Amino acid sequence: MTFWLEVAAGLLSTMFAATLLVICYIAMQWFLHVTDIKISYAWKFNGAKFYPDFLIQNRSKSRTYLIANIAYFNGSVAPIWVDNDSLWGYELKPGSLNRNMKINPAKNVNSLEDCLRVRVNVRLQTGRQFWLTGQGPGQEGKVVMSRIQRMAFGVRDFFEKKALSLDT
Repeated sequence: MTFWLEVAAGLLSTMFAATLLVICYIAMQWFLHVTDIKISYAWKFNGAKFYPDFLIQNRSKSRTYLIANIAYFNGSVAPIWVDNDSLWGYELKPGSLNRNMKINPAKNVNSLEDCLRVRVNVRLQTGRQFWLTGQGPGQEGKVVMSRIQRMAFGVRDFFEKKALSLDT
């Protein structure tokens, strides 16, 4: 090979390696962002008033989130009620586990059957949304997510169980 072909090959291989590293970095940042908030809930009741009891975990080591509102849907596009008062501005500090938040009883949810039909949407002030479906009073709700998100959460849970930190 001539001198200039070697220079061109070295330059192209360096550019390819740098591009690959940037793509891996972007993919890792996306992965950490997608899996940094974990929400589950169970329906609780006090007399005839039903309300969700959330367990919200911020697994980020550096990012603080603020909760915007909770919306309750009953199979339609329009919500049956939007709760802007309960959690508006509630701060999710990095590495925190939040439970026993003061949440208003859900309007138009008056029975156990209603709890099973209602989908809960928790929205952060950044616009990120979490869709949750409940199982009933005292049972954990399921997070509605895509296959890619489910696989990302599975990978993150695997690494956390093995005590390998992904955040720096």
